[in-house]
Amino acid sequence: MSTELDAARVLTPSTPGRLTTRLQFTLAAVYFLAVGVALGRAAQFSGRLYIPHQGDRYTGNADLWPGGLAAVWPALIVVMTAVPLLTGLTAVVAVAQLTTARLRADRARWRLLLASTVLSGLVLAASLTAQAQLVLGWLLD
Repeated sequence: MSTELDAARVLTPSTPGRLTTRLQFTLAAVYFLAVGVALGRAAQFSGRLYIPHQGDRYTGNADLWPGGLAAVWPALIVVMTAVPLLTGLTAVVAVAQLTTARLRADRARWRLLLASTVLSGLVLAASLTAQAQLVLGWLLD
């Protein structure tokens, strides 16, 4: 068993697009998790899954984030407002990386980056829908 480090592997730079791919997948997961938490919290009050809005009959007069849940509320607002902007920026960076010859040579990495870029576009598109705007408005209320 060798205890020496493989110097060639340690000293080579990481494959281009790796950080962008991971960031895009992470941002998408965080965004959809935040939306799920907000919808789940609204469902606790109504007994069913629905799109909450300001002043609705289930949560209009309720204390939505009591006690320890109070820390969740600003986190959801930050995520639902900032993540779509970040995914848009990372998508622009990713498109530039997708066109490089070095990344095109690594087909697996190129496909992963393309998939994460499409997912980032979906996050951005989803955040612009009327339903997402209703949920964000409900959180801000």
